[in-house]
Amino acid sequence: MRTLAVAAVLLGLVLAAGNVSAEIGTLDEVPAATLLLPYFEVDLNNPGGRTTLFSINNASAAAVLTQVTLWTDEAIPTFGFSVYLTGYDVQTINLRDVFNGLLPVTADSGIDPDPPGPSGGNVISNRGTLSGDSNFPGVGPCGDLGTIYSNFPPDAALVQHYRLAHTGGPSPVYGGRCSGFNYGDNVARGYITVDVVTQCALEFPSSPGYFAGIAALDNVIWGDVFYVNPGENFAQGNTLVHIEACGAGTTPGPYVGFVGTGTSGVNTCPFAAGDYTFYGRYVGGTAADQRESLGTTFATRYINGGVFNGGTSLLVWRDPKTPVGNPGAANGPFNCGGNATWFPLNQSDVVSFDEQENPTDLCFQGDNFPPPVGGAEVCFPLATQRVSLQGGNIPGDDLNIPTPFGWLFLNLNTTVAGGLFNPTAQAWVGTAMDAEGRFSVGFSAIHLDNANQTFQSANPGGLLLLP
Repeated sequence: MRTLAVAAVLLGLVLAAGNVSAEIGTLDEVPAATLLLPYFEVDLNNPGGRTTLFSINNASAAAVLTQVTLWTDEAIPTFGFSVYLTGYDVQTINLRDVFNGLLPVTADSGIDPDPPGPSGGNVISNRGTLSGDSNFPGVGPCGDLGTIYSNFPPDAALVQHYRLAHTGGPSPVYGGRCSGFNYGDNVARGYITVDVVTQCALEFPSSPGYFAGIAALDNVIWGDVFYVNPGENFAQGNTLVHIEACGAGTTPGPYVGFVGTGTSGVNTCPFAAGDYTFYGRYVGGTAADQRESLGTTFATRYINGGVFNGGTSLLVWRDPKTPVGNPGAANGPFNCGGNATWFPLNQSDVVSFDEQENPTDLCFQGDNFPPPVGGAEVCFPLATQRVSLQGGNIPGDDLNIPTPFGWLFLNLNTTVAGGLFNPTAQAWVGTAMDAEGRFSVGFSAIHLDNANQTFQSANPGGLLLLP
């Protein structure tokens, strides 16, 4: 009886947790339909070198299927695989394994039945006592007799493709073209999206039709990420970026914009054509993805002195605002030695404040006075990057902050030729600090607006903080 009572209490707590209030546009850390891992890096030269680990968690009692997509730092998708989760399941993935061709193996109830049959079962994706298990339709690469069994190991040519693509090399799959920036260090870089889906499929989120039956609107997944650098004794962790869809359990949320002179508004749900949504660049601005957008302006602390001899790095993800084309097409894989058509991405304004509140305009040729007029320097030119505040950055310009302690204001709005939502541009900023070769910390920057609200306002540019 005691066991049953404890189980009942746990079930009540889990069900209560499932009723977390979720408001579209508030960018809160609640279960979502899409997760963004804004930046990853894996040293392919050193098996014991830096790597990135992340988790996908199911907040629902019902089983879910997710689609993991790898994107280069120039926002071109290279590889995707599915992850099936039973109720309240968790799957941890080391990206070093992925770049070695080792994918997580999961299976739905059609392949892995529960209770176990004579031939075995419930051993690949276990179902707990409070968890559901389902049989998803099998299509594309993960189908096996009408059920999901993922993932078949990718062949050597496919592994070579995404290893080359994420290190800036020429991929035979993309006709010998490149799709990422070449740092020359054989470190794989990029970002990852994870979507709740209805079926296993070959399409990327940038493919036509992905949001017409493949992607789902269930806000049920959450996750975290760890950046591990054994050689320097550093590790940082953070939550993934949780992007809600206008699905069950979501309501429009008021969001007071801190930037611009337009009036603050109330988000709508569902989103309408012309709204700035997370995948809006891939659906022609029609809002067919129904995902909330991220912020455009951010505030974060920096420390580049004292015991923090490792200094501060910014992990910055940005929206290029243009669709992905086929090899040889606009904004598709490009001739090696070049870059994507939108490269480099400029910024509206970056300002540092020292601990005596003295401001310095950064990322410009010389100092400017308000209002910001843009500048020739670009400090965050890629779709995703790690930028050291100590300098020496490739390919962007250094920020050259004049004082060791303070905070940064970053307005990452920019106009992209041929892009949507100009001049508004969604982004995400994370901060990592290192000290004495043994201490490190990572956290998300404070977002000061929401891209959809900023896009609807009269003036999305400029520095206008709360009085």
